[in-house]
Amino acid sequence: MGRLRHDKLNLTRRGSEPSGPARIRVALPALVLICLGLLLLSRVNHSMLANARWRIAEWMSPVLQAAMVPLEPVRHVGRQIAAQVDMTEELRRLKTENQKLANWEWRARQLERKLLDLEALTKTVQEPKIDFVTSRVIADSSGAFVRSVMIDAGETQKVHAGYPVINADGLVGRVIETGLSSSRVLLVNDLNSRIPVVVGKASFRAVMAGDNGAQPKLLFMPPDATIMPGDDVATSGTGGLFPRGLRIGVVTGDPAAPRVKLRAELDVLEYVSVLFYDNPALDVPAEPSAPVAKTSNARENDARFASPRPSGPEAPR
Repeated sequence: MGRLRHDKLNLTRRGSEPSGPARIRVALPALVLICLGLLLLSRVNHSMLANARWRIAEWMSPVLQAAMVPLEPVRHVGRQIAAQVDMTEELRRLKTENQKLANWEWRARQLERKLLDLEALTKTVQEPKIDFVTSRVIADSSGAFVRSVMIDAGETQKVHAGYPVINADGLVGRVIETGLSSSRVLLVNDLNSRIPVVVGKASFRAVMAGDNGAQPKLLFMPPDATIMPGDDVATSGTGGLFPRGLRIGVVTGDPAAPRVKLRAELDVLEYVSVLFYDNPALDVPAEPSAPVAKTSNARENDARFASPRPSGPEAPR
C-alpha cells in the first residue's frame, strides 16, 4: 500500500511540472522583458548612470581596500625580489666594467714605463715653453725694396731684436729693430730674409729666400730631394733663430724651381704674436770636413745672412 501511494505521488508531481515547450513559453516573455529593460536603461540620462557608478564604487571602496590589505605584503615581497634581481644584474655589470678598467690601467702603466725607458735611452730633451706677447700692426713700412711692418710692442713689453713673429696662420717674420713701445718686423718675403726650413714628410732641409714677391724661393735643396706641390714647409730650427716646427706654407710651382705659398697673408696683417725665443740651438756644420771651431760661429753667420741689408745691389765683400 505504501508503495502504491509513493508511485501516485510521483505521478502527480510529474504531471504538475511544465514540459519543454511550456518552459520555453515561460522564458521567452522574461527575455523580452529583460531586453526592454536594457533598452529603457540606454535611454536614461548618462549622468545618472555615472553618478550611480560612482556611488557604488564609493560604497565598495572600503571593501576593496580591506581586500587589498592581505595582498600588500605579497606585493612588497615581489617588489623586493625584482629590486634584488636588478641589483644583482647591476653588480655583475659593474664587476665586468671594473675588470676592463683594471686591464686598461695595467696597459697604461706598461706603456708609461716603456715611454720612460725610451726617453732614458734616447735622453730626450723636452722642448722649452715659449712665452709670447700679442700686438697690433700699426704701420706698413714696406717699400720698393723692403717688406716690413711696425707693431705696437717694444722694449717695454720685453721684445728684443731677433724674436720670431707669427699669427694664427703661420710665420710672419722676425723683429729687427725695437723701440720703447714699438718694433719693426722684417717679413718672410723680404729680399733679405733667409730662413732654414724642412720640406715635406721626408723633412728635406733647405733655405727659404725672400725676393720681395708673394712667394719666396726654396734654395739649397738636396740633389736627391723629391718634393711635390702641396708639401708642407716649416722652420727647421737650424741656427737657433727660429723654433723648430713653425708653419710657413706649402710648396707650389715647378718642382725644379719650387716656391712657397705662404700661409700668412702678409698684405692684410692686423694682429701678430711675438715669441720670446732666445734659446740658441747648436748648428751643424755645412760640411763634415769643416773645422769644429767654425760651428761656434754658425749662429753669427746665420744672423748676418738673415739680417737686413741696405736696399739695392748687394755690397761687395
